[in-house]
Amino acid sequence: MAGFKTEIRRKYIHLIGLTVPVLYWATYYLTPSYSKQVTLGFITFFLLLFMAFEFYRFRHGIPKEADAIVKPLIRPEEKRGIGGHVFFAAGAFIAVLAYSRDIAIAALLISVFADGGAAVVGSRWGRYRLIGKKTIEGSLALFLIALAFAALIVKPLLAAFVGAVAATCVELLPINDNLMVPISAGLAMQLMRYFI
Repeated sequence: MAGFKTEIRRKYIHLIGLTVPVLYWATYYLTPSYSKQVTLGFITFFLLLFMAFEFYRFRHGIPKEADAIVKPLIRPEEKRGIGGHVFFAAGAFIAVLAYSRDIAIAALLISVFADGGAAVVGSRWGRYRLIGKKTIEGSLALFLIALAFAALIVKPLLAAFVGAVAATCVELLPINDNLMVPISAGLAMQLMRYFI
């Protein structure tokens, strides 16, 4: 149960990532010509800030004032390596830079909600293991949430479906899903739209 509560706290922080798709969507209606540039500038600022924090953490550790809050949220691999927030910002930058607006927004929503939903469902209700700690229940949750968000934004529906499949498959791999879920889901949707 402690692991589940920690995962829930991590996912609350994950929701901060919503600022990127919301900003991209909002700026398109305010300044359509500069929407992508504004969003990329926003992501770049935070990516550089996150990297500076990580550099400080590697050299000096977590400040005592933040220790009690931050330490329980850091996964074991993040104690020795770069935090997931840096990878999320990098994945968001690539998605916004490389894909059309609707696909980038869908890929980022998949990264925030579907990836987060998979972790919560898998840690709480997951019974049947697939790969490592990944469960069938968590992967199914990821797929359904990803499909729901992608289908609301991306047309045709087949592109949304392929994006959800790509996100689900990539999340199972031993790679950083904060980086690769938005990139792979967006790439799959962009390619499917191009070929059909």
